[in-house]
Amino acid sequence: MDRRTFMRRAGAGAAALGLPGAAAHAAPPPLAPFSKGRVEPLDPPDCVPGETAARDLEDLGIRRLSELHRLPWFDKDEAGALRLREGAGVAPVIDVHAHLGWSMGFGRRLDMTRRSDVQYFYDFKREQDVLYEQDHPTEDEAASITQEGLRSVLRTPERNLTHSAANLSAEMDRMRFQRIVLLPVELAGMAGRHASETLEAAALDQRFVPFGAVHPAPWGARKADTLQGQVDGHAIQGIKLHPVFQYVAPEGRDAMGLFEWCEANDVLVLSHAGYTGREPTAMRAMGEPERFAEALRLVLAHTGIRRVDETLAVARQFEDQVWVDISGQPASNMTYIFKRYSTEKILFGSDWPFFPLAVMLARTLVATEGCPEVRDNVLHHNARRLLDRA
Repeated sequence: MDRRTFMRRAGAGAAALGLPGAAAHAAPPPLAPFSKGRVEPLDPPDCVPGETAARDLEDLGIRRLSELHRLPWFDKDEAGALRLREGAGVAPVIDVHAHLGWSMGFGRRLDMTRRSDVQYFYDFKREQDVLYEQDHPTEDEAASITQEGLRSVLRTPERNLTHSAANLSAEMDRMRFQRIVLLPVELAGMAGRHASETLEAAALDQRFVPFGAVHPAPWGARKADTLQGQVDGHAIQGIKLHPVFQYVAPEGRDAMGLFEWCEANDVLVLSHAGYTGREPTAMRAMGEPERFAEALRLVLAHTGIRRVDETLAVARQFEDQVWVDISGQPASNMTYIFKRYSTEKILFGSDWPFFPLAVMLARTLVATEGCPEVRDNVLHHNARRLLDRA
């Protein structure tokens, strides 16, 4: 493909994603409020954290990532890097939601063996309530991610180059993670290669669990053959769907064709659900949880981000076939979720490299203090049962 043809297709892809060039300079919309308070708790709830323990943790006043060592489960190594303390009593963590770096088009391919300081998409060095609130992406973060995404068809951003398999493995070592699911996202019309690079990198660490991906539109035999090739060649245990980035309606013909193929081939679907509010309106609409009412066996990622109640309502309607992951949720929301959905159907996720592994692990430990059985289920047993079945 010559450069002119590629740029024309890349531009078409950007427009389809709601990312025209002007969007890089427009102020992102405000964060949406969390949708909470309309779903009744289970009777009795699976997890009711002890008030005294929860208050003691909140009183630590943790305001930065570097201060997480004040929690009883963490310390720092000789180099000053945060780590899960030996003997912390935490079950081996299985993380169902992580990504490796993106490159596309003429951008430089990632060296997945490269070690460097990780530049996360979200800034946890600034002062904030790291555990109990979630104000990411900030306006600056959203604008930066959009701008870098538009430029990446020509040049891979330096930040993306730090999202390597080697860096993720090193972080897993410090946090004592047992397995981590790698989720690629395939875009339309932009000569993306996230799936192929992710699947190749999965061979670098036996703890990596590769999921596959295609852009489902238009659905047909060619897309089905691509997925079958990922099953045969890389033993994928599931696929990643991202209705917002891929601009695909979950209840539409193409997505339903994908769901039906996955059901017929016993392949799990993990789909992005919900939105932050920073996305363009048309893109946000694709992530509305209600649109998954016709889907088959799947995981609703992030428990809908800021659409918590709507996601719980769909999950409770189809509890026999729907799991939720808690990636991106603050500890306060996790406590809410644990009281309103079966804690045997809730999965831990970090959403690395948006978040450091330590942030999401710390939030989960705080939210499950006083509920050891729930903690072990969420951090380990639920994902093990699901992945081993898949």
